[in-house]
Amino acid sequence: MEMDQYLEVFIEESKEHLQACNEHLLELEKEPENISIVNEIFRSAHTLKGMSATMGYEDLASLTHQMENVLDCIRNMKITVSPSLLDVVFKAVDYLEEMIFSIADGGDGKKDVSDVVFYLRRLKVEKKLPILTLLFQ
Repeated sequence: MEMDQYLEVFIEESKEHLQACNEHLLELEKEPENISIVNEIFRSAHTLKGMSATMGYEDLASLTHQMENVLDCIRNMKITVSPSLLDVVFKAVDYLEEMIFSIADGGDGKKDVSDVVFYLRRLKVEKKLPILTLLFQ
């Protein structure tokens, strides 16, 4: 079977996982210490990463992988949830949504995500990045 036959299922499931990420991120804003919420976001990101890689959407898989790395650092108490961190993760989810909607509209789902990837990688090193709030406004 060709991957095109799975495209509709991929798009629908991706939208569901992104919706779950958004909802859980909103919860995490209210309860930044709640690791079970982080685990839920991680599961959705992990599933989306795997589906994207399987379907050949490497940009999606790469961005989701970087997001997953940050979530894993939170789960392992290497970094803490902060407003700056949430800004970057919300932006990553926004980019992922744009990419999925591009695919749904017949596009290739490619997007320059280097700015978000840069900050996701920095989040693993630095605890606070106040410039992020200015960057993503």
